[in-house]
Amino acid sequence: QRKWEEVEDAAFFKFENIGDTVEGTLVGTSSKSDQYGFGMYTLEQPDGKNVRFHGAAQLDPMMLSVKTGEYIKVEYVDNQKRPKGDMKVFKVYRSA
Repeated sequence: QRKWEEVEDAAFFKFENIGDTVEGTLVGTSSKSDQYGFGMYTLEQPDGKNVRFHGAAQLDPMMLSVKTGEYIKVEYVDNQKRPKGDMKVFKVYRSA
């Protein structure tokens, strides 16, 4: 007989301060999932729990080159001044 375990919603991670990072294995993506048309990404962390985060104008193009199953780290590194408001700047690293 099959045993069942309840699935919990992934915790949400918000990049608020320069230097904030999140890392894990990319297990899910969805494009244009928020009101601004940015993606949503889900990482499985080393403890086995999932965390999800919104993309951004500068982040989404980099995430296109990350394959499901890759271990990555996303870091919020700077704000770039723009006429329409600040834009968050990110770096994405993959495990070598």
